[in-house]
Amino acid sequence: MFEVKYSVDIPRAPDVVFAFAGNYANDPVWRSGVLSMVYQTSGQPAAGVRTKEIMRSMGRKAVTIGEITEYSPARTAFRSISGPVSCEGSREFRAIGSGTRFTYSLTLRPTGFLGLIEPLLKRMFEKQIQADVQRLKWHLEKNST
Repeated sequence: MFEVKYSVDIPRAPDVVFAFAGNYANDPVWRSGVLSMVYQTSGQPAAGVRTKEIMRSMGRKAVTIGEITEYSPARTAFRSISGPVSCEGSREFRAIGSGTRFTYSLTLRPTGFLGLIEPLLKRMFEKQIQADVQRLKWHLEKNST
């Protein structure tokens, strides 16, 4: 098991950052490898809503069913229900001055072969999450009005 976490300051109000990054359907825009993310439960994102993520990682396509476990303008959290790797994570939105400190964290529990290469996976996910969060910042700055 390992955790990766990365924070970035975004010069946009927390409600703007939350409106975009709190909507998991936007994940393909800023998270590398995410081919699609759809809600399996109708209605607005909320605790208990399930998602279906299709991702390309290490040359393979993987499907993960997830569940939002917490959903508020300050923090969203999720966990996998099925998929190649058991995981849970969160997205935090904290006001700082006129902007937002966005923090993305992910805890993964690889097993089998993936468990054997856990140190490599951790380094890979650290780089990926840092790049993803920077991509989110770039996207929100580029689309500011």
